[in-house]
Amino acid sequence: PAKHHYIPRFQLAQWAVNDGNLWRFLQPRPGKIATKLVAPAQIGYEKDLYITAGLPADRAQQVEQHFMSRLDDQAAEAHQLILAGKLRNLAQKQRSAWSRFIMSQWFRTPPGLRHFKEAMGHILAAPDESIHARYQEMRKEGYPESFEELVATMNPDFADQASMDLLRKMIDDPKNGLRLNNMPCLVIETSASHEFLISDAALQQGNAGIFSDQGFLTLPIAPRKLFVAATKAHVVRSIQGLPRRDLIARHNRAVVRHASIFVGATDLSQEAFITANFGADEHQTLIKGLADKYRGTARS
Repeated sequence: PAKHHYIPRFQLAQWAVNDGNLWRFLQPRPGKIATKLVAPAQIGYEKDLYITAGLPADRAQQVEQHFMSRLDDQAAEAHQLILAGKLRNLAQKQRSAWSRFIMSQWFRTPPGLRHFKEAMGHILAAPDESIHARYQEMRKEGYPESFEELVATMNPDFADQASMDLLRKMIDDPKNGLRLNNMPCLVIETSASHEFLISDAALQQGNAGIFSDQGFLTLPIAPRKLFVAATKAHVVRSIQGLPRRDLIARHNRAVVRHASIFVGATDLSQEAFITANFGADEHQTLIKGLADKYRGTARS
């Protein structure tokens, strides 16, 4: 398939309560919001987002066909159980599938993938000393003397191909997957008047690193349900203890102000808020930080 969903349909479907459609908010220009009822299949995707450049047609779609599709199928099963209140009863395989899905959200959005590929390009163009040293450790007889010489012999699509290969490894990283599996977590359900919104920046995390003592993440799994996980149980409890109106306001402010592509909702009740806040803040993510780091290295 050419339509590669970075926010999967099983998640968006929870907001599609208008005869199978949800309200999509786009910002064609600053201060102007365009609204439209659309099906989940018409939102949260980009054409050929995960295509691997330079590969034959029968292999170019392998990341979507053989990795992302399977990841989303497995996550959809876990999602249904979590919605049904069975978070504590997830089997190990289902919990791992959910953690893998969360990790994918760090990388798989269009901005995330763009930053990831940019970082890879800078690494190959201006590798740091640790990469030099690692190459010398691994270099075999007949290989170029330096890492730069090796890169020069590669095909022009190598950076893109290396990025897509590394993308799968990082999403499926067993160390971070185990850390997420073991995090205290819960689902907060609300009956407040306003609902949780969803956007291309659905996954949010605190300013501290996700695996730090104060680290946490939130992900809307339905208009009135928010998945919360943190490194420490007391952080989860502090989020759970927030007044529901405050929690919804904080969540919606983050996902709308960090949105760069779309915002999704069940109705138009928050249209004024979305118009005033859409994309107002740059989304500072781990992957963007990586790109910024290596961009600076390339310039120095």
